[in-house]
Amino acid sequence: MSSPLSAANPRVPVAPRISSATSNVVVAVFVGAFTACGGNSPSAPDVLANIDAGQLSDSCLSCQRDATPKADQQQSAPTPAELAAHWAPVWYQDSDSSDHRADYIVAYDFDNDTRSDNNWENLHVAGVDLSAKIYYSVVATETHWFILYTDFHPRDWDENCKPIPFGPNKCHENDMEGAMVVVRRDGSRWGAFFLLYTEAHNKLYIATNDPRVKAKKGRLLAVPVTFEQKSHPGLYVESKGHGVCPLKYPGDEHCKHPVGSNPFPGGDGIVYRYKSGKAEVPKSGDDRDVGYALVSFTNTIWPRRGDICNDGCTFDKTMSYEGLTLGLAFDGDSEADDKANPPWAWDDPSDGAVYRGDFFFRPAETVLTHLEVPKPFSTRYTRNIFLQAKP
Repeated sequence: MSSPLSAANPRVPVAPRISSATSNVVVAVFVGAFTACGGNSPSAPDVLANIDAGQLSDSCLSCQRDATPKADQQQSAPTPAELAAHWAPVWYQDSDSSDHRADYIVAYDFDNDTRSDNNWENLHVAGVDLSAKIYYSVVATETHWFILYTDFHPRDWDENCKPIPFGPNKCHENDMEGAMVVVRRDGSRWGAFFLLYTEAHNKLYIATNDPRVKAKKGRLLAVPVTFEQKSHPGLYVESKGHGVCPLKYPGDEHCKHPVGSNPFPGGDGIVYRYKSGKAEVPKSGDDRDVGYALVSFTNTIWPRRGDICNDGCTFDKTMSYEGLTLGLAFDGDSEADDKANPPWAWDDPSDGAVYRGDFFFRPAETVLTHLEVPKPFSTRYTRNIFLQAKP
């Protein structure tokens, strides 16, 4: 396996030293709900005229686009759960009438156990929990939040699972895909949307509304990211294979769908929204308002990363990342063995020097390999429990 990325941290400009009197003024400006960009404070323009641009908080990026954010100048940071709820996507899940239930988003332990090699069979067992769960985790650098959302299906399926001669299996047990919302820490409580990553069968798609972002090695799409209520990006999830793409991307070999008012190719589909946090079960394969619960990835799937065996475990096969040994795939023995990767094992084969594990463990370095992005963009992590894990 190739070694992980080793991008250098961008250098942060050092602001010139200012007097203690001026420092007090700066603190007063920030603590007093800094309003210089909008000019709502009568004294703000006079005060700011005497302050070097290096001391401006990134909360004023609308007028000082390249100011470097500083943690002590920002509003109190929300918790990971609050961040995940604020930016929680809307999932447009296509469904197939031949087996709607196989397209329901559920928990990985929907059948009340943590082994993964019985999920295909248990999908149609009476009494299993088919309510919608989305797993989330948050990694932070000095300048950005990386909010990962993953969805689980017990089957990656087709009406006919007979293997193609000399080709890949069309079906396999378990399926985990997802998306990452990258948010710029601009000094406001929730930050500002920056990038959307989606994952479909190990292909990473990238979308942004920032024209300054340019592609290097990443698959940057020329489509807008759309939102409900300003902070909930729209995602399209294909039926059967369950690849995830931006809602307005019409698709390639994955995610093919209309981008009009009804994105579902067959007309029927399920729309999952984070509403009250209650996990709901679709009423049918054509339910346009189903609530989902956000479940901490770090408290559920991540602690099981070492539960690896060929019979009765969560994972099977192994991979290594910076000294950690982890499960490579959910344990599966129906149709095809061990084909569904957890997010730490996602690996796009066509995205340059980004290797298995980098997207999950080092998302900031991954972005800098995929894209040219406006500065500041730090690779110094302020929250990353995955890199802190003990071998």
